[in-house]
Amino acid sequence: MSDHFSSGAQSAESQSAERRRTGPHLTGPQPTDATPTDPRPTDATPFAPHPTVPHPTDATPTEPRVAVERLEQYSRAEQEQILGPGADPYGVAYTGLTYLPKEIHFGVRAADGRLVAHTGLRPLPLTAGGTDLTVMGVGGVCVAPDRRGGGLAHAVVGAALDHARTLGHRRALLFCRPPLVTLYRGLGFREVTQEVTVEQPEGRLAVMPLRTMWAPLAAGADWPEGPVRLRSLPM
Repeated sequence: MSDHFSSGAQSAESQSAERRRTGPHLTGPQPTDATPTDPRPTDATPFAPHPTVPHPTDATPTEPRVAVERLEQYSRAEQEQILGPGADPYGVAYTGLTYLPKEIHFGVRAADGRLVAHTGLRPLPLTAGGTDLTVMGVGGVCVAPDRRGGGLAHAVVGAALDHARTLGHRRALLFCRPPLVTLYRGLGFREVTQEVTVEQPEGRLAVMPLRTMWAPLAAGADWPEGPVRLRSLPM
């Protein structure tokens, strides 16, 4: 790339010729002129995204980094901050299943403190192809309607998976509706093609009607072939 400026003085005639040849230099906002990023809550604990998880700042470095925090609680009130009121916010009532609450929660807040994204975690015991495993269940993933498309799901799920790795888990598991399979594939999850049976109250067993997906959390982690029996209620 050639330099538009030269060192040393120029005569008035050469400067005039230069202006006629190149035209006036136009100036515009430079990267340093960008509006400062909005402040994030100072009590939020930042989590760096896992390298395999796309992050909004990877493509647009001038946008503010998504700050994910560990939540002390996640009740119906916090859920309604994100999704609003409703009897079936996740659209899974049709399954007729009873689900466990999550135990560990991560969230993203807007500049005004409103919760706009969430992911929950809960360890789950299961048997896959005759092999007993404990996996980290991932659930309650949601993003406020007015904030979708901005990478918040990638950020909050990525932070939750990073936390699962620190706890020593080698596999993550989730259940989702068919339209969300593509989203979770983009987060590194893979479909479990075998039938999955889950426990229900009063000792009943039920075949999981939702899609089951898993993600490796450590090098060399695989998923055993064969039917899957969740030895607890789903989350």
